[in-house]
Amino acid sequence: MPTWIVAQSESLCNFLLPLLLNFSPAQQRHALNFIEALLVSGRKHKTLRHLTGLLRLPHADEFALADFFRVSPWDHAPLQLAVMRYLLKLVIQIQTRTGWQLVFLKIDDALCRKDIATRALEAVSLQYDHVTQRRQKGKCTNSSHYVTLSLQIGPVEFSLAWRLYLPAKVVKRLNRGRAAADKLRYHKLVSLAEQMLDEVAPQLPSSCRVYVLFDAWYDNHHLLSHIRAHGWHFICATRSNRNLSARPLCHWWPHLGYQRITHVVVRSAKRRHLYRTRFICGRLRRYPEPVIAIISKRKQRDSHPAYFLCSDSTLRVRTILKYYGFRWQAEVDNWFLKERFGLGDFRVQSLEAIGRWHTLVFAAYAFVQTQRVTPLLTCPKAKLQPLGEVLRTHQAQHVRRTICHIASLVRSGISDAELVAMLLPT
Repeated sequence: MPTWIVAQSESLCNFLLPLLLNFSPAQQRHALNFIEALLVSGRKHKTLRHLTGLLRLPHADEFALADFFRVSPWDHAPLQLAVMRYLLKLVIQIQTRTGWQLVFLKIDDALCRKDIATRALEAVSLQYDHVTQRRQKGKCTNSSHYVTLSLQIGPVEFSLAWRLYLPAKVVKRLNRGRAAADKLRYHKLVSLAEQMLDEVAPQLPSSCRVYVLFDAWYDNHHLLSHIRAHGWHFICATRSNRNLSARPLCHWWPHLGYQRITHVVVRSAKRRHLYRTRFICGRLRRYPEPVIAIISKRKQRDSHPAYFLCSDSTLRVRTILKYYGFRWQAEVDNWFLKERFGLGDFRVQSLEAIGRWHTLVFAAYAFVQTQRVTPLLTCPKAKLQPLGEVLRTHQAQHVRRTICHIASLVRSGISDAELVAMLLPT
């Protein structure tokens, strides 16, 4: 049976309306309709036509919803900041009740792929794709590119902040048609990550120990120094040519022959992997403090080991790799955002409209994440449901409302033809 939206969810209204203080009543209705339809829709591609087709509300209109993204006068940045602050306040409440002392901030980026012929969308261009190389042209994929900052404390996960990344040539092209006051500035990926870290820093629990996790693409001495300036530690993957104590990491394994190999077991959902590791404590170029470098091999004669850096010299090798493994949840978040919530399904052209689309998609995902962790506020030892189960529970509520709505129409004496026309409009 199809699921329709005949009334807004009370839990979604309680979450979203306090964050939409600068929105008019019509804008609030459009934001609620869009997010509610994202939560209910099970289709792979979330187009505005499909989403408005789920709404059985008198004010739902496909073209009005499109204008809400394209021409409506609202800025997505205040809403994005309000969602982040709400999530951080919730983190403080959970940390106070549970006493968890470790906070992990995870930096990651991903591509929202588009067809190679897509040209009119301002955030879409040929981007380097290190996951699917040579997918379309050279090593590039026609896509938009975004950076995220997520937080983990215990089993609690939140996607706190995001930024759209535009290559320098795209910024230059877009600025040709913009007024002086609307000119864009180019920011590197590392700079975007630093901006997000600065935003969340004042609002994190002061009693917690913070570790920032990221992959080798962000291993930069500017970012490392920036993290340590906040009093946090970093754990990251790095490249084989990274110099440690005046020697590339790829040359260190034979020089550590005197050191006993540490075996680390990493378990996934279906199997376990055994890694052989050695470590060295040394200094990086242009970074003043000593760091621990870990060299990890899948097998004895592995010619391409993995390399990791950690600024906390008190941690053991097994603990460092365990903490770094928490980055996997960021990949799960990207899957949900793109495949389940339609982050890359935008058809609006302007950069501002695409930013609005992203903001509401992240707000929808934040709602699901908050619904998942709500039991911790009453019982610190509560077992949390998977995100998919939380979504199914929300959809089941709309199924019940749909059935009750149809039953009330039948009891009111409406004819079969009128009922079909009302519930299945052409």
